[in-house]
Amino acid sequence: MSEFEDQPVLVTEVLNPDEDQPKSLAEQLRARRTEIAETKEVFLPIIGYEDYGLVAKHRLIERVEVEKIGRGVIVETRDRGERNMRILLDTIIRSTTGFYLQGEKDPKPVEDDRNGDSHVLTWNHLGYYLGWEPEPNQDDSRTALYWVFGFNEFAIGQYGIMLNRWMGNTGVKIDEEFLGEVL
Repeated sequence: MSEFEDQPVLVTEVLNPDEDQPKSLAEQLRARRTEIAETKEVFLPIIGYEDYGLVAKHRLIERVEVEKIGRGVIVETRDRGERNMRILLDTIIRSTTGFYLQGEKDPKPVEDDRNGDSHVLTWNHLGYYLGWEPEPNQDDSRTALYWVFGFNEFAIGQYGIMLNRWMGNTGVKIDEEFLGEVL
């Protein structure tokens, strides 16, 4: 056996041979755990607007907030399918912290030039920015979200799957693991 065959090769050494990586498996696992614990935000591409680089920034929401969403929706409807959709919509809405354009470097905030270059932060604001003109009784975040996705519930569902996948594992690399399937 050569001296190279006697040495175990770490996955990080193969993937990133030039980077300083923890050397033992325990150090690698500790570093990964820290990365997962510290990841509280993600950028997700808005389905249908990928060519423009439009992404939404989402925050990790706590279980208490999800329970509050669920309790609110249960009061609104008894239909199981409608409840699930409304919970998904409200999770997307409440976790969104702003909209950005993904370039080659860091995402840049979408700025509404019609509104003093204010950063577009909510689904309502994004809808207005894109030309949404709601009826007076339809000026709400859920309707805005539907409008942005062209009233395509499957696109909203797919977007929700990406968001829920990330919330369930903040260590997942959305752009590497998921976008190939989605786009």
